[in-house]
Amino acid sequence: MKPRVLLLCGGQSGEHQVSLRSGLSVIRELPKDKYDLVAVAIDKQGRWWTGSPLVQNPDNPETIAIAPGLTQVRLEGDQLLGQKVDCVFSVLHGTYGEDGAMQGFLEMSQVAFVGPGVLGSAVAMDKEMTKRLLLFEGLKTAPYLVIRDTEKNRPTFAQAVQKLGPVLFVKPSAQGSSLGISKVKTEAQYHKALDFAFSYDRKILVEKGIEGREIELSVLGNDQLTVSLPGEIKPAEEFYSYEAKYILDNTTLVVPVPLPGKLVARLQEAAARVFRCLELKGMARVDFFVDAQEEIWVNEPNTLPGFTSISMYPKLMQTVGISYPELLDRLIKLGLEDAAKRAKLSRER
Repeated sequence: MKPRVLLLCGGQSGEHQVSLRSGLSVIRELPKDKYDLVAVAIDKQGRWWTGSPLVQNPDNPETIAIAPGLTQVRLEGDQLLGQKVDCVFSVLHGTYGEDGAMQGFLEMSQVAFVGPGVLGSAVAMDKEMTKRLLLFEGLKTAPYLVIRDTEKNRPTFAQAVQKLGPVLFVKPSAQGSSLGISKVKTEAQYHKALDFAFSYDRKILVEKGIEGREIELSVLGNDQLTVSLPGEIKPAEEFYSYEAKYILDNTTLVVPVPLPGKLVARLQEAAARVFRCLELKGMARVDFFVDAQEEIWVNEPNTLPGFTSISMYPKLMQTVGISYPELLDRLIKLGLEDAAKRAKLSRER
C-alpha cells in the first residue's frame, strides 16, 4: 500500500496566493506511482477544504483559487476523513505555516511532516533571532537595529544612518516573500517604511544595506546534507520585492551562476553552517549577499521556500541532478525518517 501524503496549502498569511501556486505544482509533480495524495486547501479564515480544492483562473493562470462546494475537514491525530495520514507536505508559506505553529500541531498529532521542526521553523522565521544565532556562529550578517511597537523613543533616521549607513532596509521581523520590506534613503521614506513594516509585525528590523550580488543556495537533508550550486537573483527593481518576485515578472534568475570555484565552495559551506546553526531539517533555501571583495553576508534562510516548478529552491536542486519529482520524493522520505527517529524517543520518566 502506498504511503498517504497530505498536502497543505493556502493558509492565513499574506503569502496565501503564493502557497496555492506551490500547492498546485506539488499536486502535478508528486510521483503518483509512489504516493497517494490528498490535497487540503486552508482558506483565509482557517477552514480546511478537500476534494480537488484548487482551481486555476482561466483569464489569469497565475491566480489560483479554492474551489467552492468542497468537503470541510480537519486533521484528528494522524487521521483525516477516517484514513491514516503517513506524511504531511505543507507548503503553507509564512505565518501559521512556516513559523513553527503548524509544525507544533503536527508533532503533537504524531504525524510525519516535511521540513524543519518547531525550533528551526520558529527561529528561522524571526529575523532578529536568526541574526543573533548567526553572529554567535561567526557568520556575517548585515548590522541592524530592532524596534518594537511599544517603544516610544524610536531611533531617528539620522541615528539609524549614523549607525548603519546611508542606505537602509526596513522589514518586519517575522514575514516572508519580502512582505512589508522597504528600501530607504530619505527621512520621509524612513517614517513611511516604519509604518508599513509595523502593519505586518510588532517587531521590525532596520538593516544596513549591503552592496553586493544576491546569491541563493538550496539545502536538502537531515543528518547528511546536499547543497546546490549557487544561483543569482538580478531584480530589475530597487530590490527583490514581493512585486518583483510574483507580479512584475521582470527579475532575471541565473541558475547556476558562474563563480570562482573557491567562492562556490565557501558559499556551500556557509549554507550548510546556517542550516546546522538554526537546527533545520529537510530543506531550506539560504540567501546571501556577496560583496565586491567576495565577502559572504548571510541575508536570511527560508525554511519553506516557493515550490512552483520555476521557484528557486527546486531550480537550484536541479544543478546537482535532483529533478522536481525526485526532490518531492526525497523530502517525504526525509520527513518519514525524522518522524521515525522522534517516535523512538522516550516520553516516560
